[in-house]
Amino acid sequence: MIPTQRSARTTSQTPRRLPRLAPEERLLSPTRAFVVQFREEREGEAPRFAGRVEHATSGEAARFESPEDLLAFFARVMRTGHAEGWQRG
Repeated sequence: MIPTQRSARTTSQTPRRLPRLAPEERLLSPTRAFVVQFREEREGEAPRFAGRVEHATSGEAARFESPEDLLAFFARVMRTGHAEGWQRG
């Protein structure tokens, strides 16, 4: 018989319940969806907050080098519907 890995959840654990959402919060709007990809850290490099972000519905994308850059992209897209002034990433 080949041993199998045990599931992370055992029978003694109960699933965590999430709070109930109001009807208007149940569906996530794709107009407020983003994909964030973080750069891999290379051996010997100091950790850094950098990567690429893309707005799901418009396709606007940008590279970011700090949390502030990432948040600024989110804010601009949410405010204007597009990332005017950002380079395509």
